[in-house]
Amino acid sequence: MSILSDVRFIVGLVVNLSKIIQLESRDKNTREKAAIALGSERTKESLRALLKTARRDDDKDVRKAAIDSIMKLNDPEAISVLEKIEKDDKDRGVRGKAKDAAKAIRDKGSSLPETSFSETDAERAREDYRALEGHEAKQAGLHVRIEETLNYRIDRENNLIDEEGELINSLSTQGKVVVKNTGKNDRIWGIDAFLEGVDEVDFDRSEDQETVVFGNSFGIKELDPQGTKAISFNFQVEAPRLKITEGFWDLEKPDSPPTFSRGTEAGMRFTIELTNEFDWKMQNIVVKKHILDTSTTVDDFQTDQGVFEKEGDMVIWKLDEIPAQGSSKASCEMKLTLPEDTSEPYSIGDTVVTYHSLEKSLSGLNLETISGSSSVFQFISRDEQEENPGDFDCKFDLENTSEFEMDLKEVRIYEGPLDEGNIRLEWLGSDFPEEERSIDPGETFSLDPWTITVEEEGVIPQFGRELDLSVKYLFDSEIIAECTLPGYELPFLNVEATKSFTPMTIPSFRRTEIMTENTIKSVGSTEVEYLQLQDQIPSGFEAPTKDRVEISKGEQQLSDSDFELEVTEENVILTIEHLGDSTLGTLKQDEEITVKYPFFATAKPEEEFQGNVTVLANIFPPIKPVTTEAEAGPITVVHKRRKLKIGKMVRSTASDALNEYEIVIRGTNDGSAVLQNVEVSDFLPKGFELASDTEEDPPVGFEEHASVKDGKAMKWVYSAVEPGQKVEIRFKIRAPGDHDPKDVYRMLLG
Repeated sequence: MSILSDVRFIVGLVVNLSKIIQLESRDKNTREKAAIALGSERTKESLRALLKTARRDDDKDVRKAAIDSIMKLNDPEAISVLEKIEKDDKDRGVRGKAKDAAKAIRDKGSSLPETSFSETDAERAREDYRALEGHEAKQAGLHVRIEETLNYRIDRENNLIDEEGELINSLSTQGKVVVKNTGKNDRIWGIDAFLEGVDEVDFDRSEDQETVVFGNSFGIKELDPQGTKAISFNFQVEAPRLKITEGFWDLEKPDSPPTFSRGTEAGMRFTIELTNEFDWKMQNIVVKKHILDTSTTVDDFQTDQGVFEKEGDMVIWKLDEIPAQGSSKASCEMKLTLPEDTSEPYSIGDTVVTYHSLEKSLSGLNLETISGSSSVFQFISRDEQEENPGDFDCKFDLENTSEFEMDLKEVRIYEGPLDEGNIRLEWLGSDFPEEERSIDPGETFSLDPWTITVEEEGVIPQFGRELDLSVKYLFDSEIIAECTLPGYELPFLNVEATKSFTPMTIPSFRRTEIMTENTIKSVGSTEVEYLQLQDQIPSGFEAPTKDRVEISKGEQQLSDSDFELEVTEENVILTIEHLGDSTLGTLKQDEEITVKYPFFATAKPEEEFQGNVTVLANIFPPIKPVTTEAEAGPITVVHKRRKLKIGKMVRSTASDALNEYEIVIRGTNDGSAVLQNVEVSDFLPKGFELASDTEEDPPVGFEEHASVKDGKAMKWVYSAVEPGQKVEIRFKIRAPGDHDPKDVYRMLLG
């Protein structure tokens, strides 16, 4: 054999093997073409591959093509297989072909030459073919789809709620039945559909609804290629069984809620679990968690399936499916810093979960069947026999001239006019497997021929016919759902504190009581169970004793057995370990606890004192406590002393006959304290009278005379005399008769 012959032989083997591999394709057209082509490949491998296809292929057309090629190869090895096909095949046409092929090979058959392919060659050919193989399904003319759309809200306990957050028992939602002509060229008309479960839904009865359901059926006059009609309906559904469980946990104590301190970074782990409580799987699931605080950093993403990542102001989790009664989890770490100038809690945004469920219906609506007509050519041939005039050989043929696969359900042939003829032939598709009822585009279906005799010369037989024929259809359904868990404020622990002193000014060198008042307010949604005050003792102050401590919340007082008091060199430490077990109860959001006790100070002049308190708050069991601080002061020290000098001068005037005297009273505040309500009194001796008005600097006037022994008293009152201030009083007195000059010097001062 020449080198050229070797090359041709090898190429032939490869081509032959490739065609044999194509008999394994999922595509019917590819298998059919390969079966036809192998009729020209005269090898034992081709024959044996065709025999296998003729016996086992699911499609009758492929089996027929294989038998045609087997007959061309004409090898007696095929006879026994063809006889089995003739006996066992479910298709009448295939059985007939096998019978004819077996007879032809018995008459003129001859053996084919033996060739062989190595297993390596075969596997290499299969791999090459798989890389090129495509799949194209038969074209059904109608595509019916039930689409149900859900858009609902749940609370954190997974209860169904309305837009206002109120609990509801069921949800009113929508769906539609969509019917589509899948073709590119041919119309479909006379479409009749029958539904199941119509009692559970309410179809749209509006005037613009072109297609209306009556009972459990509806009809569509016609659909253009790629044309669609949609029939809307409403239905009630109970809470869809998707469970969303979210949590935010402190990084240092993973089983506790996060703690926040204003101006300090807080870390927490966000966890989410989806549980599918349906009896079918959920698919194409997308979870979007909105983060309102754009400064929040997110990392350390973990999930048991899918992809979990941050996009903009959201974290997004995408996963392919969750099986029925299954669940899936994801988590990430979040860090944020709350501003120091706000008491607002940390709010988290909505969680929106979209998901699909294929081939399922929440409403219970289902398609029972649908039929429609398209282009076919049907005819009955009447051939009068050559040697027997009046005997007609008759045959019914139906050619599918549309682009769609057809389902032939019934054929009835009537002898004579349709309205009065008798059934001559009846073919019921229900008696045959689906593939024998199926007519592909371009295929002709034929009934077994029959013979009829007409006695009257010149008369041709009349036949009527009834067909129940429909384009095939595809049906599917899908639930398209969106579930929203509205945003909420995170439970967190936080407190605020204020501190005050009374009084804020104290005198020097005097032991003075200074009442201290601390107010602790819960501004977090987590109840406070533990409190500790660490109050700084100002230098030189005396700490309080336990019996002087008052702790209250509203009208409730805390027993001294419910708290501990410890005094160190620098602090008064007051601890309440279990508020929940006390008369006050836990400190809830916006509630306040007031703590009062006295300090005592003996201060030096010009000293000044500050008071700082640190408050620690916690839950039980305890986690990392939150802290806050408050400051009071300064307390100032005033050094004040009282020094008063008062004097009186008397002098005689020039009017001796009248015994007249001028009186001058002077007072001076030589101390450092303001003197309050200073009273100055003088004595008007018996027998004397005022000889002039009184003059005061500053002017105050004097009060009415008051009688005293041997005379009258005169009183001037100064409400306040400032340090260094002087006061002066001038007036004249006289004695009309005899008098004792010594009496003039008698005076009363206060």
